[in-house]
Amino acid sequence: MRILCLRSGHDASATILNDGNIEYYFKEERYSRIKKDESIKNLIKILVDNYNLIGDIDYFNFSINEHIENMCHQDLEILRSLLYGSKQITYNAYQHHLYHASNAFYNSGFEKAIVFVADASGAPISINDEETFESESVYIAEYPCKFKPILKNYWTGLRLKNKKERKLIGDCTYNISSITNYITIGNLYNSAALASGGSVNDCGKAMGLSSYGESIDKSFDLLGIKGRELIMDYFSEESKFVDYLEFRTERLDTPNITESNYKKISDYCYEVQIQTTDYVCKIIGDAIKKTNIKKVCLSGGYAMNIVTNYELVKRYPDVEFYFEPLCDDSGLAVGSSMYFYRRISKDKTILKIKDTFNHGFNHDLSKYNSDQVANSKDISRLLFENKSVGIYGGISESGQRALGNRSILFNALNPNAKDIVNAIKKREWYRPFAAIVLKEDASKYFDDIFDNEFMTVCFPVKTNLIPGVTHVDKTCRVQTVSGGHLYDILQEFKKLSGHGILLNTSLNLSGEPLVESPDQAFDTLRNSTLDYLWFYQTKQLFKSPI
Repeated sequence: MRILCLRSGHDASATILNDGNIEYYFKEERYSRIKKDESIKNLIKILVDNYNLIGDIDYFNFSINEHIENMCHQDLEILRSLLYGSKQITYNAYQHHLYHASNAFYNSGFEKAIVFVADASGAPISINDEETFESESVYIAEYPCKFKPILKNYWTGLRLKNKKERKLIGDCTYNISSITNYITIGNLYNSAALASGGSVNDCGKAMGLSSYGESIDKSFDLLGIKGRELIMDYFSEESKFVDYLEFRTERLDTPNITESNYKKISDYCYEVQIQTTDYVCKIIGDAIKKTNIKKVCLSGGYAMNIVTNYELVKRYPDVEFYFEPLCDDSGLAVGSSMYFYRRISKDKTILKIKDTFNHGFNHDLSKYNSDQVANSKDISRLLFENKSVGIYGGISESGQRALGNRSILFNALNPNAKDIVNAIKKREWYRPFAAIVLKEDASKYFDDIFDNEFMTVCFPVKTNLIPGVTHVDKTCRVQTVSGGHLYDILQEFKKLSGHGILLNTSLNLSGEPLVESPDQAFDTLRNSTLDYLWFYQTKQLFKSPI
């Protein structure tokens, strides 16, 4: 059974599921080069142009907002004509969190699990209420297609009479909070991203900056009834920021966070991080206690929070966690397709995720030739000599984490690595970098380490040997590697340095999506201070023209 899902909205994506497995997956941003793009123009073109390759579709479902529908109407009609004979499934836009949960559960490999979903704004509570949105959900998930909600938290812009409403329907508690008082974790983290000089899509910046902060005050309860009031008081001298948060202006002049003025913002980010972490841990802890289920999946945008993910593992050592790598809205097309496949087929086969290398098509690299050919030993030598190398090849990663097919590598032993690579990427000075490490050597560098092939958790650093990937709070996001071209490079690097560990970051520049095509990879090489670009499949090595 082959199911096609096409979804507009931010992080627009399309996927084709074949008997429960991702056969094709595409994100609009990788082609338009507009991060978080909501359009589907390129997605439709890819599906139409490659329809003979893609093949027949049994079921399809579209979730396309009216604005995008009008803009792409003619192209959509062409796609619909190709799908003639396929059965249409109604995509229920009011099941946003359910599709996040579906993606995580079916990828986890668990037979039964608690699934926690959190983001800034999920689906409206009903078709009759477009001002009240999902914030956190907890489900009990079972095969083939049972997702029983046991907690649903919503937020509304309306001023509720009692500031908060609570209902118990069956075994599920429904909480509705007025955002004019209570701030939900997703919206709270959005405020930290904005305060850090980013957009609501830059929560990673706030997470990185939070490590430079410290507690403001024990009474600074941002998730309490006076949370919004505390935020306004704290930023009272930044009137433009307050106006933006109060919806009095649509434009925000973002601050320039420097090493001399970061303290106020980093302290705020610190409070946001620790308070949201405690809140999430409590919700999940309560669910574990209530259900006695010791397998837990996380999805939704907040599941990108590697600090919270580590704290969960630490607090609940007898629980097995799965953190979905495609947890943001990019995963909704996948999650909905998985949900519909199981609902239609009743298939109970467990299909645990193998990797995230499922975006786009393989690109023909044969036409790209260089005067230099390099193997993993040569690349490790360049890295040992403190050269930066972009790694390109194969199907690209579907998520935001570069795991080796679209990566930039550097020497993690170099104390200046962070500054050097942030300059290459044109990122803020406080942004940390991840490490790739030989799986068998990981415990030499990190405490509490376990297999973390999707780079979804950070761990405490136990040595001073890897300053290039050690954040100011002595932690590091880690990818454990057990095979493939990255493993070969790490082994060769270990022969030279004594250490099978390197810095790994995504092959792109600040504000850009992950590189998809070879030409985009060359653009990154030309427009930055990156030293080399290596096509690992053809062994072609390209040197920066700068």
